[in-house]
Amino acid sequence: MGYLVDTDILIDISKGNNQAIKFLDSLTEIKISVISAMELIVGARNKKEITAIEDFLSSYERLHVSEEISVKALELIKQHSLSEGLSIPDAFIGATALNKDLILTTKNVKHFRVIKEVKIKEPIY
Repeated sequence: MGYLVDTDILIDISKGNNQAIKFLDSLTEIKISVISAMELIVGARNKKEITAIEDFLSSYERLHVSEEISVKALELIKQHSLSEGLSIPDAFIGATALNKDLILTTKNVKHFRVIKEVKIKEPIY
């Protein structure tokens, strides 16, 4: 089974965190959401950093938002945004994991715990 890597882990890897890199190397079929790519780019301070982020992300298969993912993300927002504070990016990332039958790996388990159907693997580092 494949893995959808959340933004927080990608940030750790981009900063050279050796434990995060080792964790990622232990996974098979690594994929990232286009939402995570956008979150990383939004954090860039200049065009040079954007280029570095794009180079870094080119190593991974990027999953784009489809109609099915959008419909599921909207459903998740309606169910969980008011009561549990589910954010739009996390709804899309969770919906992507569900749609593609991937295990979501994240250190932010609390962000996704409200989506009961999502399989989560929390890294230990």
